[in-house]
Amino acid sequence: METPDWTTTEYLANLAAEELGKAFTLVGIGVTHIAADEGDVIVYFDAIEDAEAMMTLAVGSDNVLGGLYDRATSSCITLGTWDAEQAEPTQSEVEAVINAGWTWQIHPTMNGRRMGWHVRLDLPHADANQLTANLNALRLGGLV
Repeated sequence: METPDWTTTEYLANLAAEELGKAFTLVGIGVTHIAADEGDVIVYFDAIEDAEAMMTLAVGSDNVLGGLYDRATSSCITLGTWDAEQAEPTQSEVEAVINAGWTWQIHPTMNGRRMGWHVRLDLPHADANQLTANLNALRLGGLV
């Protein structure tokens, strides 16, 4: 039996996906599927309200450059701040900020004549771990 290499991003992403799935279940956030792919965690929410609940309960709105909320909003705070300050970041800095941002895919889906939303989120495994920690702290009576 081969022992898994827990230092690889693939293993860490799989572990993060598993733990985040458990945390979502414990706080009632519905997901259709959660998996890992190349170091990222991929979440398919049951409904847009579940994605909203995750943002409200586990992310908040700290408005800190490079913070969790910044990454969740695809680095809009950092990019907006650079624009407001008329900063001239290098191409590599812009790419790094964009790559740190989460990727959201949202599109309408029909169930009969009722319209809903299909929501997919791709995020780095380290951020998935932070979401898990925030949800567990909240569930155990702590503040996020």
